[in-house]
Order: sequence, then structure tokens, then C-alpha cells
Amino acid sequence: MCELNIVTPDGTAIASDVVYIRVVDDDTVEMRGILGDVTTVHGRIAEIDITNERAVIQK
Repeated sequence: MCELNIVTPDGTAIASDVVYIRVVDDDTVEMRGILGDVTTVHGRIAEIDITNERAVIQK
């Protein structure tokens, strides 16, 4: 599958099983999980790695 685990640069988990990521504005990212749960964080997308199923959000 292609669900992503979302982490900070130091590896701290933010969200898991994410299937949708949207940049709301310059410093806000919204993520939706496979079950429809929504997580919103202040930060920027630093990296998306589909092979390893993870994305890094830099706060």
C-alpha cells in the first residue's frame, strides 16, 4: 500500500496511515488518514519518500 507515516526530522511520529496531504498555507499542513481522521500541524513538508512510506514535516 502507499500510506505514509508522518514524522519530524528527529523521527518523532506525527501521524500514520496518511493517504492525503494538503498544504493549507505557508506553515500549515493538513493530513488525512486512511480512516478519514484529520491531523493539522504547523510546519512545512521537508521530504516525501514513497519507497519508505514516510514524509517529514519540519516544524
